Amino acid sequence: MSCLMASLMQVSAQKSLRKTEPQFGKNIIAFAPVQLMSNNHVGVGLSYERIMTPYIGLRIPVMFGINSEYINIGLEAKLYPTRNNGPVKYAIAPMLMYGTGKRTRTEYRYNPTLGYSELINIETPRTHVGFLLNQSFNFTILKNFYIGIDGGLGMNYYDSEATTNTGSNAKLSVAAQLHFSLGYRF
Repeated sequence: MSCLMASLMQVSAQKSLRKTEPQFGKNIIAFAPVQLMSNNHVGVGLSYERIMTPYIGLRIPVMFGINSEYINIGLEAKLYPTRNNGPVKYAIAPMLMYGTGKRTRTEYRYNPTLGYSELINIETPRTHVGFLLNQSFNFTILKNFYIGIDGGLGMNYYDSEATTNTGSNAKLSVAAQLHFSLGYRF
């Protein structure tokens, strides 16, 4: 009997000495100090991600333009092929996005009443709806400190600026984005 008790205590001691996988939070709030979007939109971003299952997270990113009056919002499903509860993780993230705003640019135009070209400001409104396929890397440095990098390519299925620049009725354009973010995981 004492031999059985000794072996049971040894097994429980071995289990307690094993390293357990750290448990990270299921929520990530992040700030992107620089976010780049296609068509020369540069901005800052905020996002919230909720880990739904060990393999799926839902993320809502919002980007505010700093070089133009522009806002972009998305809904992203982050698919983690090797689970999401670790210090370094990779995800494939399909995202639906909507953006609206305007871009101001300057150009020279000939003024026939003055007889010369003058520099004028031109505002171009833009609204787009599209799809991106992002590649995402998450680094949880400390239990609650998160660093992420995301980049993606896709297609805007409706882009109001595409018709004004090309003169066609296609309304399709390329969508791309890249950002680096810092955040809190809880």
